[in-house]
Amino acid sequence: MPNTEQPFHLNWATFSMGDKRSNNGSDLSIFVGDLAADVTDNLLHETFANKCPSVKAAKVLTDANTGWSKSYGFVRFGDR
Repeated sequence: MPNTEQPFHLNWATFSMGDKRSNNGSDLSIFVGDLAADVTDNLLHETFANKCPSVKAAKVLTDANTGWSKSYGFVRFGDR
């Protein structure tokens, strides 16, 4: 993450045609891995929104059976 000693790798991704999100084509998302178990959607969103005002949403994925975090998520941006 920026301003830390921990290395990170950034890959840009676009939503697939099967995704039911907005159809304007300008949204981009990044994969964020190795998250702590207590990271929430709101915390992930706030962390990126503090540096990037184009953040639209953030989602930490959880296991459907247990509700526990899968330790990764996605952050969606309106522009690069």
